[in-house]
Amino acid sequence: MTDHALLDQLAPIWAQALGVKSVGPDDNFFALGGHSLLAVKTIGAIQEQLALDAELSLADLIENPTLAGFAGRIAELTAPSEESGVL
Repeated sequence: MTDHALLDQLAPIWAQALGVKSVGPDDNFFALGGHSLLAVKTIGAIQEQLALDAELSLADLIENPTLAGFAGRIAELTAPSEESGVL
């Protein structure tokens, strides 16, 4: 999944959770009114809607609070690794 495709999938989830019209790549989850409880709920929605195998944590969002940063973190977690034997 490309980062752009991932951004397109994440933006409406964030927008709905935060109660805003739209979210751009440089928008910060917490600056838009997000807080830890909302972050946990949003992460759960992302896990469910994107059917991710990788587990996202609150720390992932805290350390990557922009939409683009968080999408990058998801891409890192879901990328095939050398350890798995899948390249």
